[in-house]
Amino acid sequence: FFSVVSTFTEMSVPLRVAVRIRPTQAHDGKAGPPAVVPLDGTSLEVVPEGPKGRLEFNNVFGPQASQHEVFVSCCLPLVEAVLEGKNGCIFAFGQTGAGKTHSMIGPEGGQRRGTQDGILPRAAAELFRRIARIEAEAQQAIGTAGFSAYEVRVSFIEVYREYAFDLLGAGAIANRDPSSACPLREQPDPLRVYADGANEERVTSAAQLLALVDKGAKNRATAATGVHEHSSRSHALLVLSVEHRWRDVGDPDSRRVKSQSARLTLVDLAGAETMERSHGGNFDAAGVGTNMGLLVLGRVIHALAAGERVPYRDSTLTRLLQTSLGGNAVTQMLTCVSPSAADADQTWRALQYASSARDVRCAPEVARVREELEHDPMHGDWEDEDTVLNRQAVWIETRGFGDVFARCVGDPSDPLILWVHGSGPKNSSMQWNNIIMDMVRGAQSNGLGLPKRFYHVAIDCPGYGRSPSDRQTVRSYPGAFLTAVVEALGRRSAAAICGSSQGACATFNAALECPKLALALAVCHPVGHAPERYSAIKQPTLLIFDTEDAGHPVSVGRQMRRHLPNNRYFEFTRSRDGDWEVAHMGPELLQLLGANWAQIRGKRHAGRSDPKLPELTRVAGGYRAWSERHGGEWPALGAEEGTQLPVAEDLNQAGVGAGGEQDVWQGGPGPPTNAI
Repeated sequence: FFSVVSTFTEMSVPLRVAVRIRPTQAHDGKAGPPAVVPLDGTSLEVVPEGPKGRLEFNNVFGPQASQHEVFVSCCLPLVEAVLEGKNGCIFAFGQTGAGKTHSMIGPEGGQRRGTQDGILPRAAAELFRRIARIEAEAQQAIGTAGFSAYEVRVSFIEVYREYAFDLLGAGAIANRDPSSACPLREQPDPLRVYADGANEERVTSAAQLLALVDKGAKNRATAATGVHEHSSRSHALLVLSVEHRWRDVGDPDSRRVKSQSARLTLVDLAGAETMERSHGGNFDAAGVGTNMGLLVLGRVIHALAAGERVPYRDSTLTRLLQTSLGGNAVTQMLTCVSPSAADADQTWRALQYASSARDVRCAPEVARVREELEHDPMHGDWEDEDTVLNRQAVWIETRGFGDVFARCVGDPSDPLILWVHGSGPKNSSMQWNNIIMDMVRGAQSNGLGLPKRFYHVAIDCPGYGRSPSDRQTVRSYPGAFLTAVVEALGRRSAAAICGSSQGACATFNAALECPKLALALAVCHPVGHAPERYSAIKQPTLLIFDTEDAGHPVSVGRQMRRHLPNNRYFEFTRSRDGDWEVAHMGPELLQLLGANWAQIRGKRHAGRSDPKLPELTRVAGGYRAWSERHGGEWPALGAEEGTQLPVAEDLNQAGVGAGGEQDVWQGGPGPPTNAI
């Protein structure tokens, strides 16, 4: 629950424009008189243009200006604005080789930390320094009667050939496949345009932030051109989201918390360029895409200055900058130019562009303060009365894929078995509840040389159930995603990974991509592509197919059986055998593990915790969150809501159920026909 407390709108202010003239460099050619010279701190002259070449700006920095001067004038006010609850944006503009990336980041990606640090490293250091001081002063003032805390999250977006790519994503973006681009979404009231699905990493220090920037910068598209050895071939937007949460002293409701969020956006625009000088007259698609975004940006600035219809939607870049250019942000433009006579035409155009931007007006707005009652995940829920089963729900805080909801059974100190559901629109971790309970009770009485207990974690894949983010994650990055889940659970491996349908495909692909992640595999109703690849999967594998399931054809299963070198294979016919996989997947997985445990228990802690890895989970609920369906989830396999399946408890003999009942049996494929 939350409510909006207040909004404060400031009067409109002009977009601030500064110009930086870089020093002369070797690639400028023969030395001669500079084409542009600073006259004072706010004016300059473009010499070839004569009297009309004299222009005024908010700031003009000559070739001798320091990085510190540029930061104090252009970005320090934005840091202050963000901590006051206003959005801030600074973007560097200019031709290729004019010094934009040097001004924004500095040498060596801002990692060297010295006098040449650019705007970003200085802004990061100043932001965290001020946050630390504010929090210390607040703690001294309020003591234990309240609290005040800040959280900073970062996302890094690349706009390349009119597509938005996540530079912090786990998947490789080397080929810039449009199918991996992030779609743009619009959030109303207050308006925000963002790249959906882009990672947002929490950072707690300037060093941590710069490490992420370095990671993203290595993924950014660059190439050698006629004017720059490492020219940016894309536009990059680094967004720092700063959330302030506090509780008022004396508030009678200790659950009531106030929050306010603001964003600082730092934009490094790729340089405007000509095909003749930059590419020897040859066509360059990335250069065309770069110039297209800059062309539309120019139109947007002209329309804003003239009070005309603004074509934000004509390019991805201007869509993402919409609220910064004509919206509610304090915005600063830094135009970088070359003093070389060879660049005089480009310099003159850039300065005209910058001059027109001074007529744009912004209306900075203090972000809304929201009131919310802190949600206790155990409110209305309760702990499992059976402390051995310990059924509960947790949030797994994965690196690179955000929070993942999971239903858990057992003690986290026991070997991990990870369960991955299929891709049905309402599939979730609920799918596995009955199978897991079957296996838990069977393990307690097993005589197979196995541990008596395992730690079962069934996840809601991103975009399913209660987990946020993109549904394509488990398809596109199965190895990276499942590795992130296992590591966030404090482990190097899982004793077994189990999947159904698309979750089975992800399980197989993860085993191929990360061979040491799972020590055994189990799948029912699996789908898979090119089963001949599975000959590389050495783990013991359980396969269960329904001969009547056209969506998961048994013909593919028989190919898998042929190629998997160490498999335990079953077929059943649902019209005759009922929900055979539900009653037998747990017992057969125990049989598989029992037959191979001597080898498994000596590998990578056998799915147990690694003391060198932290467990990154937090409580999401108790028994009720584990047992009840949420938001239209499909019920557990083999049961309608509120029903339970019988459990096979005695596994000393293969396939024998509790008390040796005759209606519990083990299926086995006949070698000639593969039939049960």
